[in-house]
Order: sequence, then structure tokens, then C-alpha cells
Amino acid sequence: MKNLILSKPNKIYEKSFKDYAQSYKDINDHHYFHKYKKSLENFDEYLNDLCDHANGINLLKDEVTTSTFWMIFENQVVGVVRIRHKEVDCAGHIGYDISPYYRNNGYGYEILRLALEKAKNIGIREAILTCNVDNISSKKIIEKNNGKLLGTIFDKDENEYLFKYSIMIE
Repeated sequence: MKNLILSKPNKIYEKSFKDYAQSYKDINDHHYFHKYKKSLENFDEYLNDLCDHANGINLLKDEVTTSTFWMIFENQVVGVVRIRHKEVDCAGHIGYDISPYYRNNGYGYEILRLALEKAKNIGIREAILTCNVDNISSKKIIEKNNGKLLGTIFDKDENEYLFKYSIMIE
């Protein structure tokens, strides 16, 4: 896919990102809507929080430094990826999501491929990723990006089983 970039969160994408956040409300996905809701309430504060988290500032207990990038296609935010600078139990290093309106078009594969390049620049050589055992799309995305299944784990907080993968970054 051409013309895809990972951008640091930026005010120039405010309308597009608000549409992105709203897309999760439209499909009643409370998990991701909650994650992005603050952007609809106070976009500048939301951007400041993301910048702080990328620099290890104002982290809550048990949070790690996390760099967030937005995948941009034709000036639209189509995906979000979070790269945790340290592995987090049941979440790994990398988490990503694609707007419900852009799914099943190859963006998932691309966002992870591009995120692995960013992870390498952060110093991560073995990226750990997890996905719900029922999330077949994410499983395929991780495996297409050379993910090797390490096993199945149980996330007590979310009360769900997850596949745990490793991707070696060269």
C-alpha cells in the first residue's frame, strides 16, 4: 500500500481523529471509544497526554512509557498504534487498532509492519504482542508479520484468553 505513514499525533489531524474516535461509538465499541473519548472533550489536552506518555511523564502506576502513532492515508487517520517501551503483561509491546470503517483492507498488516520499524528505533529487538483468541483478524496480521506463537495466556483483568506472540526485529 502506498502513501501510508505513521505520524506522531498532531493537531492538523484533529477533525479526522475525532471522526476516528466517533467511529467506535457508532459501532458501540466501548473499549476503544473510552480510550479515545478524551480527544472529543479536549483535543489539546489529549495530545499533551500522548506526548507526556511518550516521554515517560505523568504516567499512572503500572504504566510504561508509550509512543503513540497515527496511521495516515490521504490525510485521514485510519489506525492507531501504541508502542510500549517495555513489555506489559497481557499487552506486550505493541497494540494497534484500525477504524471500523477501514477494516479488511490490509491496513492492519501495514500498521504493524510500520510499527515494528518504530519499535526498532526505540531499541526493541523482540516485540511481544497479544491478541484475544477469538480475534482471528489480529492473529492473521501478527502471523503475516512473522509472529511466532509462544502460547496462550489468561488475562485476569479482562477475563479472557490471549495468544502471545514474539516478532524478532532485524
